Amino acid sequence: MREFLRTRDKLFFFILITITFMLYQIFLPLEARDVIGHLITKVLNLDNAVDASFIGSIIWFALLALVVRYFQTVVYIETQYKYVHNLEEMLCSCYNNKAFTREGKTYLKDYKKFSKWIKKLYFTIFPLLLILVIIAKIYNEIIYASSFSVLLIFNISIFILIIFFVLLYLQAVHSRR
Repeated sequence: MREFLRTRDKLFFFILITITFMLYQIFLPLEARDVIGHLITKVLNLDNAVDASFIGSIIWFALLALVVRYFQTVVYIETQYKYVHNLEEMLCSCYNNKAFTREGKTYLKDYKKFSKWIKKLYFTIFPLLLILVIIAKIYNEIIYASSFSVLLIFNISIFILIIFFVLLYLQAVHSRR
């Protein structure tokens, strides 16, 4: 379980980095194109600069991959918590309700307000902010596109998939509660 928690935290961090790149592209598109293009050219030791729209599509695809894996991990962790709570309840009844409650009733009974707020942050606010950022990003791309290119259609497809996975995630984590 600890490994899954570490994975979840790493994925969340990488999603934040990816969203930061997207926000940078939204608010400072010319600077972002130059800086990200230069960075990729330097890191990959390329002779020519990489097309900015191609970089944007790579960022979209990276976000999709991170979001899907993050949501899978969180849903798995929540499933395991529910399993542990049920197991504790079954075991507790065998011991006159005096054992096996650390993660179950006692933990939930003493759940602090800050922890409840953090849970809302991860289960509701973060997914909604993610949706807002990608809506702003795809809107920005569509408005400033000279024409519908293959990369723009690809980005719109990724956008739709991310929205779909966010909705599935919200349904999964909120139906388990």
